[in-house]
Amino acid sequence: MKNSSVKQNNRSDILSVIMARQPVSRKQVSELLEISPAAVTNIVDELISSGLVVEGAFGEASARGGRRPIFLRICEEAGLVLTAAFRLQNAWISVCNLMGKELFSRSYADFSFDGMPRLFQTLSADTAQLIEQAGGRERFVGAGLSIPGTVENNRVLYSPELGLVDCDLAAVLQKELQMPVYIDKDVYLNALGENWMGAGWDYSDFVVVTIGTGIGSAIIINNRIYRGHCSMAGEIGYMWVKDHHFQDIASTTALVQHVEAQTKEADLNGKIICARAKRGDAVCMQAIRELCSHIAIGVSSCACLMNPQIVILGGGIMTQKELFAPLMETYLKQYMNEEIYAHTQLAFAQLGNRAGMVGACAYWMKQEGIRFA
Repeated sequence: MKNSSVKQNNRSDILSVIMARQPVSRKQVSELLEISPAAVTNIVDELISSGLVVEGAFGEASARGGRRPIFLRICEEAGLVLTAAFRLQNAWISVCNLMGKELFSRSYADFSFDGMPRLFQTLSADTAQLIEQAGGRERFVGAGLSIPGTVENNRVLYSPELGLVDCDLAAVLQKELQMPVYIDKDVYLNALGENWMGAGWDYSDFVVVTIGTGIGSAIIINNRIYRGHCSMAGEIGYMWVKDHHFQDIASTTALVQHVEAQTKEADLNGKIICARAKRGDAVCMQAIRELCSHIAIGVSSCACLMNPQIVILGGGIMTQKELFAPLMETYLKQYMNEEIYAHTQLAFAQLGNRAGMVGACAYWMKQEGIRFA
């Protein structure tokens, strides 16, 4: 059992190095991981036989001549991963290769899920079409889903947005799709997506804070999601800040409510408010300043607690980096301990709506023992 565990860990490490450093030689893999050449050769041969890794792309010979090195790389088309992401009234379904490249996709706006039957019906019909478009079910190795709510051990405990309570959605979809299905909460998978291909790609310890209708966060420690005792880590929207829950004063919803109360207008949104602020609207600009001040208080608390390398801000309004970045830096410097501030970087999410799908693909890979960072 111990030897089997060691070999599985070595397999994961070798795949991770190939993915991160490709093209890379067997000798380089052995040296980087400090695993014997014989063990590397044994595992690499198995990976090649499975079709997951390919060998070729001869390099330059050494100055003294001799054989040119043979390089290893991940076979991107060795398998496809079906991914889906759900958020409020929006949904995305896509087909990705093993390097996370999106090949085919579907998106939905203003879509209302009313529980398991409707969700299952929609997924079943549209994924069948995507699977056919991608060349058939036999090309797929698995599926990953990103959903709002609480997920533990691949089971949806609570997702009010999707109308699901204590639901084994993974088992239902696995039976329908005939492939392994892994599910996790959206904010966690958004962070994995940023870790793989976004603002967090070069960091092992960071926090993602998502500003939207509420506030959520994900904590990444040593390239792994920190879940806490019952998969509730990161629920910082419920922190007590200035006599309010954090999300009641620092979310996009709070921003909209504040401006609507000041202007007596209705039907505003974050996009409209940001556009007005850029045009010099004093009420909108002041509201954004107050919002950034409140966000900075919460982020400062997270930084003091977690000491991350970087804090990544995400969510719809945070795409307005030129508006928010200078204000956030000002308030973070004001509220944060000087030493912590000097060693904590601020960044903005890069993947946008793709984060959930990229993260779902990354999560499937992690569950299958392929670590990309």
